[in-house]
Amino acid sequence: MITWGINALNHGSSLAVFSDGRLSMLENSVDDRLDSKIIYDAFNYGGPSTIFWYERPWLKKLRQLSAGQWNRVFDLSDLPSTYVKEIKTHYADLRYTPHHASHAAAGYYTSPFDHCAIVVLDAIGEFECASIWEGKHGELKKIWARDYPHSLGLFYSAFTKLIGYQPILEEYKLQQVSVLGDSNRYYNKIRSYFGGVLIVTYNFHQGIKNWNEPISSDQDRWDIAAAVQRVFEEQISLIMNTARSSVGTDTLVYMGGCAMNSLANKKIVEPMFKYRWTLPNPGDPSSSIGAVLYHTKQRVWNYNFGVAKHLEISV
Repeated sequence: MITWGINALNHGSSLAVFSDGRLSMLENSVDDRLDSKIIYDAFNYGGPSTIFWYERPWLKKLRQLSAGQWNRVFDLSDLPSTYVKEIKTHYADLRYTPHHASHAAAGYYTSPFDHCAIVVLDAIGEFECASIWEGKHGELKKIWARDYPHSLGLFYSAFTKLIGYQPILEEYKLQQVSVLGDSNRYYNKIRSYFGGVLIVTYNFHQGIKNWNEPISSDQDRWDIAAAVQRVFEEQISLIMNTARSSVGTDTLVYMGGCAMNSLANKKIVEPMFKYRWTLPNPGDPSSSIGAVLYHTKQRVWNYNFGVAKHLEISV
């Protein structure tokens, strides 16, 4: 039996192929639609009987409606049911997976852990922007979440755009220049955007419209970046403490785009958890694996291909 997991129609795309329960292929593209070579490679294993999609499209449409994204709400070309016709797999059973569940499952079911805390932090899923799960004896249980607009990823991306970089793509540049700046200069202003553990006082989805400080030099940008990174790390610390105390373990699976912030990982996450597991790209590209594993609850141990061969564990 051939099963596909698909992440597409968003930022980048990926396709995972399972043959009789074994992960046989994982490929990704920077485009929002899978390129023809990836689809061709997948069909070499046979056509899918079931396709697991990495999110729930109609719930996402509801969030877009609540956010006033009218052009996205009424664009039906981005529905998975339309897309599977484009790639000639309309005959397959199409099943949907909650976005953060796809992240959590991708991390947990590829990890060596039986019991662990799972933290998922990204910009936005359908509504969820952050979640904490407990993985235990092969089952996933969500124990904490923050919904839109309370998003650490949107916060970081909005400031990425503010200082002149491309959001959703160049957040790493903000992280890089943050070490050159003075975090004290803008700290109080940027800290005021938060009122608690990932409780934001401003919706960052459309960027930052209320910034009235001049940005006329590299030093201005570096100082903003330093304060943003500092506040980001403070929020990471609060969330990780919540995960550790709620689940009662020093074992962590960390997923979502925010897990790619190496400065926060080294300073906050690594000292807090003795055992850690993540994927090389913990963002949406691995969600095509998780979309399948959330439903099948199977462990994936064959790492002789693609992304999976680079899985990392810190002990």
